[in-house]
Amino acid sequence: MTARATYEEGKTKRAREAAAEEARSRTVGMARLAVAALFFVAIGLVVWGPAPGAAWAGAGACAAAFAALVIVHARTERKKDRANAALRFHERGLVHLDGKWTDLPSKGERFRTADHPYADDLDVFGRASIFQRIDATETRFGEERLAALLSRDGVGEGWPNDVRERQAAVKDLAPRVAFREQLSALGALLSTEKPDPRPFLEWAEGSLPFPHGAGLVALARLLPAALIALAVFGSSFGLGTLPVLGIFLAEVLVGLALRGKVARIAAIVSAREAGVASYADMLALLESEKFDSPLLQSLQARLRSSGHGGATVEMRSLGRILGFLEARNNEVWRFFIGPALMWDLNCVVFLERWRDRTGKRVRDWFVVLGEIEALASLAGYAFERPDHAMPELHDAPTFEAKGLGHPLLREDKRVDNDVALPGPGHGLIVTGSNMSGKSTLLRAMGANAVLALAGAPVCARSLRIGPVRVVTSMRVRDSLEEGVSHFYAELQKLKRVIDLSRQPRTDGAGAPSDKPGAGTVFFLLDEILHGTNSRERILGARAIIKELLSRGAMGAVSTHDLGISDLDREIAGDVLRNVHFEEQVEGDRMTFDYTLRNGIVQSSNALRLMKLVGIDVVSPDA
Repeated sequence: MTARATYEEGKTKRAREAAAEEARSRTVGMARLAVAALFFVAIGLVVWGPAPGAAWAGAGACAAAFAALVIVHARTERKKDRANAALRFHERGLVHLDGKWTDLPSKGERFRTADHPYADDLDVFGRASIFQRIDATETRFGEERLAALLSRDGVGEGWPNDVRERQAAVKDLAPRVAFREQLSALGALLSTEKPDPRPFLEWAEGSLPFPHGAGLVALARLLPAALIALAVFGSSFGLGTLPVLGIFLAEVLVGLALRGKVARIAAIVSAREAGVASYADMLALLESEKFDSPLLQSLQARLRSSGHGGATVEMRSLGRILGFLEARNNEVWRFFIGPALMWDLNCVVFLERWRDRTGKRVRDWFVVLGEIEALASLAGYAFERPDHAMPELHDAPTFEAKGLGHPLLREDKRVDNDVALPGPGHGLIVTGSNMSGKSTLLRAMGANAVLALAGAPVCARSLRIGPVRVVTSMRVRDSLEEGVSHFYAELQKLKRVIDLSRQPRTDGAGAPSDKPGAGTVFFLLDEILHGTNSRERILGARAIIKELLSRGAMGAVSTHDLGISDLDREIAGDVLRNVHFEEQVEGDRMTFDYTLRNGIVQSSNALRLMKLVGIDVVSPDA
């Protein structure tokens, strides 16, 4: 089945399930009202009727039935919520396929930084970004891991094995639509927004200690036991109510003394019991799936080997403790039953024992969950775009693509081109008229390099890529507040590109190394030095390009200045190549085919474009 057919079938099925659970919920709700009415009728018969014994039995039966219906209704609501969450998974997939994904809420705005080497120029985050197109995560750790994969500053010492492992995981997850649907649906039940588990992790890792020595534990157990024993058997030994009240007062005093710490731990850990239950369900799903990818299997093993019985068992144990703790929200329980049983204190003691046994492992569970969520997002993109190729990874720096297009453009509006940078020190000078496609080509090269390094498929028939470090200078923003002009802002970005190309290759300790490390600088410079006069622009641009290539950097530069294009004659070795785009003119109509051609552009359309928008310019040759 195609991706569209899969999503449409899933949407229909889940919508039907959600409607059925909604109808069942209404039926159970009406039954609850009816049982409640019968309960009050039975109570009325006790007070005013002739058969109080039978009425008491009827009231008890109604109470039991009402409690059972409450449980059934809660389960039905959860099934309905899960069906609706699964429905949204398929609706999001159809939105992707229809090209309407720019309206999706997840944009990754919080990951935008002005000083990143390429993220802003290549639309990695924000509206209409790579992140918005791909993100299918439902947890904070998953979102952050996906953002990290899409904004890597270099390839890392593990090249190319770490990327190959992610590629294999993406291929494994892409056809597992049912698994990805369940993972997304369970995550969506956590909250309407991706909750931040860090306060919980701080407690789990021991940064908020609670005194739970043997004496306190014994007190928490013995006082309630003594209270119950005296309340039940005290009269048999001729004891009055005074001992019971004394023990109850002692319990209250102990509870008041520890109330602040107990409340703080309860608030951090139990924000909602349903949230922990959903995390447990997500971990159970990860542990039960039979993966083929070595990376996914190793991640799965980290969950299974953690704690007493694995991550799922431990998180469900925590969920049970939190379920008991949630009883404190009932007013009757809080003021009478809870203090008598020292309920909060006993629950917190169980929580602290869980923390001592398991807390140090919990962060790794969230890391594993986030990693698989991020890979599942990339897999969803691969599933929806079967025409995209998985890039071929090489030990040596290279970037050679066939049929390369921009991954964020609709297929019916995208024009693909072949691009080749065989190795370090190779470059392209891209010339062309306005609006012809120069900037889009550079962004397509950068965006696909980003996807390739993340382990995702790329918008190309094929792509050979080696260890490269993407660095760009495209969008330049001045700053009135900081007193930075447009030209000076561009110089700062260009200096960063040059500085990175000057860095020696080192290992993790800073020693010289032949390993990939950060990777060869892969520069993409759009309309270089366009903020100054043409003479200085040409001189400066030529100097920058020469230095970058001489230091082994590789990349592309777009420009309108034909004075830069003859650099290929000055640099030996046939490493700098001129390519161009051009417009087609028929009468007063101008069109573009966005096809990349060899050589230098021979036409210009600035005056023609000015005329088309109503600005008449008289040529001096007229």
